[in-house]
Amino acid sequence: MKGNVQNRVKFVRWPAESDVREECRALHHLCLLIVEHGAPPPEQLGIYEDWVRPPIIPEDLQARVRQLADRAVVNAKPVLDPVGILYYKDSSITLSPTQCEMLTPLISRYSQLVYRTELREILEQSGSSSSSNALDLHVMRLRRRLQLVGLSLRNVWGRGFVVEPL
Repeated sequence: MKGNVQNRVKFVRWPAESDVREECRALHHLCLLIVEHGAPPPEQLGIYEDWVRPPIIPEDLQARVRQLADRAVVNAKPVLDPVGILYYKDSSITLSPTQCEMLTPLISRYSQLVYRTELREILEQSGSSSSSNALDLHVMRLRRRLQLVGLSLRNVWGRGFVVEPL
């Protein structure tokens, strides 16, 4: 299997090892629950979880493991949807239209520098004031919102800003 994804997935007997499942949830580890005969499957699953009932054929098992790995990769980078909701890991926040416009280049170049001039142009195009003070005020408000989902908006002095994990 590509990158040996199966080694990153914990196989947990459900419900016998529910304590191991809770550990996996807390640490955001990939977890495949093996539902024991006669037991009901868990009512709610986290983004990093899936479940199967034995016996399961190897091809189906590999497909479930790959899906779990894909979910982890998708969740490693923030996603801004068209209606103004930012998703990151297990959290989400709603943003104003101006915040969405400013955040678009920051998310598309996640962990990379976005120049102040580019953000000032975005403010100008949206009809907002694009002065340095106005930009700093928008950045301060955006920084507070991003902290709620575990992201940081770091200032690169004299150049611009970078969005990265807290």
